[in-house]
Amino acid sequence: MEAQQKKILLLSGIAHMVDVVKTAQNMGYYVIVTDRDAGSPAKKAADKSYEVSTADIDRLVEIAQAEKIDGVFNGFDDVNTWNALALCERLGIPYYATYEQLEICSNKDRFKNHCRNFDVPVVEEYNLDNGLTEELIGSLQFPVIVKPVDSYASQGITVCYGPEDVKAGYAKALEYSKSETAIIEPFIDTPYGLMMYYTAYQGDIVLSAVTDRHVHKHFAEHPPLPIAVMFPSRHREQYLAEVDPQVRAMLRGMGIQNGVLLIQALYDNGRFYLYEMGFRISGSQHYNIIEKQTGINLLEMMLDLSVGKDISKYDTRHFDDSYIPHPSCNLPILMHSGTIADIRGMEEILAMPEILTAVVNRKAGDTVAPSGSYAQMFGRFTIVADSATELNRAIDAIYDTLEIRSTEGEDMLLVRFHPEEIIKA
Repeated sequence: MEAQQKKILLLSGIAHMVDVVKTAQNMGYYVIVTDRDAGSPAKKAADKSYEVSTADIDRLVEIAQAEKIDGVFNGFDDVNTWNALALCERLGIPYYATYEQLEICSNKDRFKNHCRNFDVPVVEEYNLDNGLTEELIGSLQFPVIVKPVDSYASQGITVCYGPEDVKAGYAKALEYSKSETAIIEPFIDTPYGLMMYYTAYQGDIVLSAVTDRHVHKHFAEHPPLPIAVMFPSRHREQYLAEVDPQVRAMLRGMGIQNGVLLIQALYDNGRFYLYEMGFRISGSQHYNIIEKQTGINLLEMMLDLSVGKDISKYDTRHFDDSYIPHPSCNLPILMHSGTIADIRGMEEILAMPEILTAVVNRKAGDTVAPSGSYAQMFGRFTIVADSATELNRAIDAIYDTLEIRSTEGEDMLLVRFHPEEIIKA
């Protein structure tokens, strides 16, 4: 190892982080991965690893100082965004986000209020100032959705169809909330929404992509899970005209200078309703698709940013307003409950020219519980094609080729997205 080689400490060793490790190494960085799980996937690819919880900031400070690390990076989950910020503050090294910015992103109440300040449309919630009273329950128009204000990955969320559902769902939401706070909203029952990806570059806000987010609701009481994120959105022009200016003003109002953001919205009766934001790299690995469209790798930008390097070569302002010349898709694969006995077809899928990347979260022997959460996701495929027809053909080929069998001999594929069907939304 050369003396001048910079070191990056990555928080989390999940499968998604393998791509981060390899990207950082290709950029010339020495990569250290830490989490509490022995043998987590990204540790196997890293130059060095520790079995230390990403929440153990005191111990991580000791490691960072002993290793003389130059930067800290996290991706794909909100919890480690907070941990990375806390660690960087203790070490006195830069981090792309501030406490106030993460508070707005992580707290659904604060996010909604910030949206309202800039006329960004949101779903109006019921007033819970007096708690879950019988009077409030009697005023609800069912179905409603109950959420913790500050949980992640669809945890603690319940769709409710009657008073007893609400009581149970409210209690569950409080259990998953660090602040023991929940919100109740009308449930917009739609298999379709949007995902927007913004990039902040030296104070300028760039709309990297507007996408269609198709979802599937396996259980009536659980929130829908994604089955396809399609680039670009068929509602791109409407979004640019009606919502994008307000969102950019909102992001500027947060004082964001550099970084990548994801924002989720519902689309119902011709209107957009924003409901969630993350100030981090997304689980859909949109940076791979954006690089294919523009030649700019946003993950590399974030890694360079983490060690304080100049990021002028990542100027994305020339590729604004969802510049997506090549139709693309991030395809999550959801599974039925059961224990995986056999997985076939991966080699053939990875050989397809349209497949850009694949992240596999499950292996033979894993047991999948009927959780209605991201734990039911086998993995994700990133696909880029020259035409919509070729993209749709590649999506069909993945389903036709991939075979996941349970120990009972059952097909564990939960749902198949049919790209040729135009979903009215």
